[in-house]
Amino acid sequence: MRRKACRTRGTSLRARRAAGIALAAAATLSLTFPAVAQNNEELLSSCSDAAHQYFENFDAPTDMRVDDPRVDGTRTAGGTIDLGNYVAEIRCGFPAKELRLTEFYVDGVDLLKDLQAGRTVSGGDTPNYSRPVGGVLPEGSSFAASSIISCERKGTGSTQCDVGVVREGNGNGFVMVFWPDAGNRVLYFEDGEIVRYDQSEADGGSELRVTRDGDVQIVTIGDARFEVFDALLLGG
Repeated sequence: MRRKACRTRGTSLRARRAAGIALAAAATLSLTFPAVAQNNEELLSSCSDAAHQYFENFDAPTDMRVDDPRVDGTRTAGGTIDLGNYVAEIRCGFPAKELRLTEFYVDGVDLLKDLQAGRTVSGGDTPNYSRPVGGVLPEGSSFAASSIISCERKGTGSTQCDVGVVREGNGNGFVMVFWPDAGNRVLYFEDGEIVRYDQSEADGGSELRVTRDGDVQIVTIGDARFEVFDALLLGG
């Protein structure tokens, strides 16, 4: 699937807001554009604006892509928003030939109704995904549990990474893997199986591959490798 990528910064967003250019993430989310072919830049802006609106963080950089149209003509866009303490995965959906937001997912959770109702996240309500150290969660952490896993990436060789997990029920959620030096990688799981990662433009389209060794999922993304045990994802 071909995807078009675009990065945005909060300063440009504020400039657009100051100029009165509001898209689908406006408070009412009721704006509908004429039935004409959608411009990819408008789709990217709409999805980015919705993410900034939901988190009430208009400075957070986003990394968004537009997908090819679905069979029925509807469109999707998505990517990530970097909130500083963690990177959230965003997915947006639009009807054919409109910029009206009809799908809005954050980390795989459907939050369109919350966004439309103005139930946003800000300040102290923002999740605390600070790095666990040695398997110990920091005070006030939003992780359900933490641990240490085997990890590897180009130039480091095999090492150990601190991880934190968020469990959303029904075997779904995500694991945040913290590299020993700096940075992190987010692995999303459904029904207890890792299915995708926080892909960005820097990944160059690297494919996620998952194999099993008993109760351990061996995840490779390009030159990176992670060993994630089932109990971390599901508890117990």
